[in-house]
Amino acid sequence: LALLDTGIAPRRDGEREERQALVDLAQTQGMQALARAWLPPMVHPARIADAGLMQDLSAMVQRQTAQSFAGQVNALLERPDAAPVLAQIRCPTLLGVGRQDAWSPLARHQDMARQMPQARLAVFEDCGHMAPVEAPAAVTAALRDWLQAA
Repeated sequence: LALLDTGIAPRRDGEREERQALVDLAQTQGMQALARAWLPPMVHPARIADAGLMQDLSAMVQRQTAQSFAGQVNALLERPDAAPVLAQIRCPTLLGVGRQDAWSPLARHQDMARQMPQARLAVFEDCGHMAPVEAPAAVTAALRDWLQAA
């Protein structure tokens, strides 16, 4: 099992309103407006100036519809507290996180790793929440090393 830039906690106070504001933006101004507002905090601050990366991420967002985005947001808002499940996971597990992931911070992944008997933590340097596209070589190397060790 590989989990990258993730979390286990139920919805936090104020999260519904924050996420609904993004849904409203997508529905009223379109997916391009959503991409402009939502993506910058998702990546490492130094990557915001990487025009190629930001264009690729924006194109990814714009391939979706406001309706599909609303569905994703709803799934996140209705997620259960998964903390009780962690200790029951018995398979080798890789937890990967960008060191500067502001949405799913390193401390959360460290806590998850402590609760999982076979967890291994990989931290991707100079990387935010979009680790597979911000640091593809580091993510690939971590996955390859973990699979070879498992």
